[in-house]
Amino acid sequence: MYVCPHCKGPLAEFACDRCGMTFPVFEGIPCFLIGSPEESRVREIYDEIYTRHEDVWIDQGRSEPFQRWFSDLAASLATGPLLEIGCGEGILLSVFRSRTRVGIDPSIRALIRARKRSGAQCAVARAEELPFPSESFDVVASVGVMEHFENPDSASAEIRRVLTRSGRYLALIHTDMTRRERLGLKVREFLLPIPRPIALAKWIRKKLIHPIEQPLRKSYTIESARTILERNGLSVKQIITRDSHRGAPLAGRHVVIFVAEKSAA
Repeated sequence: MYVCPHCKGPLAEFACDRCGMTFPVFEGIPCFLIGSPEESRVREIYDEIYTRHEDVWIDQGRSEPFQRWFSDLAASLATGPLLEIGCGEGILLSVFRSRTRVGIDPSIRALIRARKRSGAQCAVARAEELPFPSESFDVVASVGVMEHFENPDSASAEIRRVLTRSGRYLALIHTDMTRRERLGLKVREFLLPIPRPIALAKWIRKKLIHPIEQPLRKSYTIESARTILERNGLSVKQIITRDSHRGAPLAGRHVVIFVAEKSAA
């Protein structure tokens, strides 16, 4: 199911006859990030995060109600092959209902957990150079990942390439919040209406001991993110927020979900 992420040539035993690249396999998981020092640095940063923490993003809007709701949303679009970009430890991969599920992430440590949790196919890769043939997936999903694309235009173009003609891209982003909005979010998450002291203590411990610092974060508004998608051939058909979908278990008004499809060539 894989192709060379660089030249898109076919692979034989994870070697590309076209460009000569050979990709290593760790514990049955292929690694397609072996190029620049920057790629190695990104891998090391995320491997360190997952070495020091488990269930890393569970306190960032990935509650069980959200997991079920987002899985239902994906299934309402298609139940064919699904790719999750930045799947982390596989929390969402394990609940998606697609017949074929594939996850990519920069961290081999995260993917080992993701594969165990979900049974999905996993690979170390990045969105800017997807190691899959064109028109491979009916659904591509990314949750809180677009902000961390090194090159959002290249990533969006690659996502369009691997979508089938009737495929859909589900992109959840976090728009910027003020300090007051961030404080209010944590109050609602840990204190009101139901106090969650254990979860609060875990969150504080994570912030104080080995705090998580991702290597790159871009800021988006709804319009700036939509512009990137649409100039790379992805037509936004629906925008989901807490205001537009009152029952959606989204963490706050800063959470925005785009449902996009391939625009006409």
